[in-house]
Amino acid sequence: MLWTEKYRPKSVNEIRGQEHYRMDATIWVEEEDMPNVLYYGNPGNGKTAAAIATARDMLKDSFEDNFIELNASDDRRLETVRTTIKNVAQSGVVGDAPFRIMLLDEMDGMTTDAQNALKRIMERYSKNIRFLITCNDRTKIIFALQSRCANYHFAPLDAEVILEVVQNILASEEIDRFNEDEIRSFIASGSLDLRRAITEIQAAKAGNLTLKKQITISLEAYTEGLNLIQNNKSAALDYLHKMLVDGRNVKEICRGLHDAVLDTEMDSKIKFKYLRAIGETEWRSSTMTPKVLISWMVGQL
Repeated sequence: MLWTEKYRPKSVNEIRGQEHYRMDATIWVEEEDMPNVLYYGNPGNGKTAAAIATARDMLKDSFEDNFIELNASDDRRLETVRTTIKNVAQSGVVGDAPFRIMLLDEMDGMTTDAQNALKRIMERYSKNIRFLITCNDRTKIIFALQSRCANYHFAPLDAEVILEVVQNILASEEIDRFNEDEIRSFIASGSLDLRRAITEIQAAKAGNLTLKKQITISLEAYTEGLNLIQNNKSAALDYLHKMLVDGRNVKEICRGLHDAVLDTEMDSKIKFKYLRAIGETEWRSSTMTPKVLISWMVGQL
């Protein structure tokens, strides 16, 4: 089982590094009421995990019957709001939950028309349902939605917080072959968010590798992708699309290619051309489907 799933916070009091949110969510759980919430910030900092943990605490034993999750970037159409989301909002609460909760993940991928329709549903069915919305770029969310939610910025986690979480996981897994200095160096070397740090350490454990070697191997995968972009764009498309199928998102791929470009000897004009295209790809990641966006990026390079 993936450690990112196994050790995801199960309740509000397990959320780490976002104290401003944890304090408010604790009060909501005590009062059995909460606003609609907009979580925004870079991937890997715990937005989705915090939303689900809050819903679990709020709904208690009726969580499975009253919690609905939808990835808004996968189905961003107006029709989705008018049918799927509206049907959920209209339906009654199951059991003794105070209301139903719907998580709309990666909401910045939803069209403006769909967001406007969601605003009307929020207003009309406020007694039935609360919406928890996550996004990377808050500017892609219409102001009318932002103003109807409590807004929380999930900033990048401090290295000490990442270290604490990783050490707790290693203790739970009864793994003692990574010492604190090695873990600190590992966290500092890769500009890692919490999700990627946990993923890389699990990979190092599975491969019986040092953390330094794991970072090298991870970079080598993106260096191979960069080499294919330079020499065989058709093969590069297949390679990077497979990364998506294997579970990496566009932002992860962009960060990896960015590091590979910086680590590769090439003409400075070409290097900055690559960095600009990779940066624009990351910026577009909330407005285009992942496979199409990766294809667009390869075409720009």
